[in-house]
Amino acid sequence: MEHLRNRHCESVFNQLLKYSPIVGLFGHRQVGKTTFCESQGGRYETLDQRKTRLAIVKDPDRFVAQFKGKPNFLDECQLEPDLFPALKDYVRVHPAPGKFVLTGSVRFSSRKAIRESLTGRIATVEMLPLVLSELEPRPLPLTIPGLLRLKQFSEETLETLPDLKALKTVQKTFDQYLAQGGLPKIAFTRDARIRNDLVNDLLSTILDRDLRLVLETTLSLEVLKDFLRELARMTGQVWNASRVRRETGLAFETQKNLLFAMESIYLIRRIPVLGRKGFLILMEDQFEEFSLSGGQLPSQIQLLSAFYRNVRAQFNYVSGSEVQYSSYWTADGARVPLVIQGASPHLQGILGIHFLVDPKPNLSQIRSSNSFLRKFPEAKVIFATRELGLIEILDSRSMIAPLAALL
Repeated sequence: MEHLRNRHCESVFNQLLKYSPIVGLFGHRQVGKTTFCESQGGRYETLDQRKTRLAIVKDPDRFVAQFKGKPNFLDECQLEPDLFPALKDYVRVHPAPGKFVLTGSVRFSSRKAIRESLTGRIATVEMLPLVLSELEPRPLPLTIPGLLRLKQFSEETLETLPDLKALKTVQKTFDQYLAQGGLPKIAFTRDARIRNDLVNDLLSTILDRDLRLVLETTLSLEVLKDFLRELARMTGQVWNASRVRRETGLAFETQKNLLFAMESIYLIRRIPVLGRKGFLILMEDQFEEFSLSGGQLPSQIQLLSAFYRNVRAQFNYVSGSEVQYSSYWTADGARVPLVIQGASPHLQGILGIHFLVDPKPNLSQIRSSNSFLRKFPEAKVIFATRELGLIEILDSRSMIAPLAALL
C-alpha cells in the first residue's frame, strides 16, 4: 500500500522498549499508530472490539496475566480505565522491560484514573502526523537542533545545509503537504472531494467519541464542529475568547474546558506568547486546518503552522532533545511567529523563526527581529524563505535560509 512509510518514531520507540515495562504510543486518531504496531511483531489486541473490553471488565487481572511473550500491543487502551490498575499491579511484580505497549488517541494526563495508575511506570513517545522526510522518504533531518546549538552563525553554517538539488524535491513535497497534510489515509487520497469527506468523518468521530471521554458535555456535534472551525480560523493569532463567544455563543468557561479537551485528544496545540498574556492556537494536522478554515489563512500563517508541525519531529524523535515553543509579541507591534528554546542539559539556545512571503525580510520583520534579539541576548533569528537559492548570513545572529533546507 502506498501510504505505508517507515516512521521516525521507531528509533526512540525501540529505545524505550529496552528499559520500560510499559511503553505508551499516543497521537492523533488515524495518525498511523495501529499500522506501526502491527508492523512490529508481537501480540496485538484492540479495545475497539467489544469482547476485549468485556474481558477486561469481567476480570482485569486475568486479562493482563494472559500475555506471556513480548511485546504485547493494547490499542485504544483509553476506552477501558479498569485495565490500568491491573497493569500497575502486574508490572510491580514483573518489571521486565518491553512487556506492554499501550496506544491511544487521548492523553493519559487528562484522565485521572489512568494517570495515577501509570505514573512512574510508563515511558511514552508521541507519534506525529507524517512529516516531509517520511513522505519522501529520507532520514530524519536534524538541521534545526544543530542551528539551535550554535553560539553564532558564520559562513561555515551554510555548509551544514542541503544543496540546491536536494531542496527541489523537498519543496515539491512541501507544496503537496500544504494541500494534503500528514494523516496517512487522507494525505494519500488524490481526490480533493474524498479527502474532505474523510476528514469530516474523522473529526465527527473524534469530537463525538474521544472528546467525550475527557469532557462531560451536552453540546451537540455541530456546536463542537463550529467551535473547532473558529479555532482553525484563528490559527496563528492570539486567542480571543470574546471573539469566539460572539461567533459561537459559548461561555468563557465552556471555551476553556473545550480547549483543554481538544488538546487532550491531539486536535490542537496551544503555543504561549512571550511578551504578553495569551497563547496561539495551531491545529495538529495541516489538512484539518486547511479544511476547517476554508483554505483562507494568510500565507505566512500557513508557513508557520506547516513549519511547526514538521520541525517538532526533529526534537520529539530524539532522546534528550526537549524544547519549548512560543511566539514573541510586544505591545509596540514586534512579532516573531515561532520561538524554539532548548529545555534539556544537552540542548540549549533560543531560535526565532520568521516566515517570508517575499524573498527577503521587510522592514517590520527586521525591526521585530532586532527587538527579539535585544530581549534575548543569547538568541538567534532565521528568516525562512520560499526562495531555494537564497542563503545568506546577515550577521552573527541572523540569517536567511530556504524553508526547505530547514525541514
